[in-house]
Amino acid sequence: MLLNVSYLYCQSNDKASLYDYFDNAVGKDNLSINNGVLHSEPFRPIPNAHRYYLNEFTVGDISFDGEIYSNSNLKYDILDDQVVFKQKDQTDNLAINLVKDKIDYFFIKDKKFTYLKSETIKFPSIVNGIYEESYIGTNVSLYIKHKKEKIKVFQSDIVHYNFIYKTEYIFKYNNFFYKVDSKKDIKKLFPAFKKEINDYYQAEKKLEQSDKNQFMQNLTKQINSFFKKSSN
Repeated sequence: MLLNVSYLYCQSNDKASLYDYFDNAVGKDNLSINNGVLHSEPFRPIPNAHRYYLNEFTVGDISFDGEIYSNSNLKYDILDDQVVFKQKDQTDNLAINLVKDKIDYFFIKDKKFTYLKSETIKFPSIVNGIYEESYIGTNVSLYIKHKKEKIKVFQSDIVHYNFIYKTEYIFKYNNFFYKVDSKKDIKKLFPAFKKEINDYYQAEKKLEQSDKNQFMQNLTKQINSFFKKSSN
């Protein structure tokens, strides 16, 4: 088993090295990922407010136009649902908005975000754009939509903006997508597990208040386990 782990680790490292070698051989400026418009910040934020998932560029991998770019400087603008990219030797002022339709998925802080392209077209009233792939289960999967709403704030006769963080939760079940805004929605979707869902909410009240994303991920795992038990 240790040999297998070591082999897979080396494979992963070799793959990343090959991508980096390809980038250097072709030339950074000629890569497909450099196609985009300059990113701009037209809204003056109030102190400690920002429009991003994280307010700094983070090194991560991205699949763009069918190619994987490893160790890329990425920033996720959740106000406009846009991925921002800059080369390693560039300043933030030269960062670009990537062509959204060419984005497949990317990683920020070990979290995977995926552009649900066909799902956005097929279920436009439910699915819209980029989601965190929070948990993929055998029966039920959870996707989290990270959003921000901008609010005008007047300070010394100057317009500033505050950005209010919000989330939406979507279950994928039987190849369909469902928004789940409440316990009622979840029990309606899984009527056979009403008691178990009530028990989970009762037991995890503190987690629901302190970390709703983790609460929903744990709940998705639990629902998958309910399916497994019911099939035995």
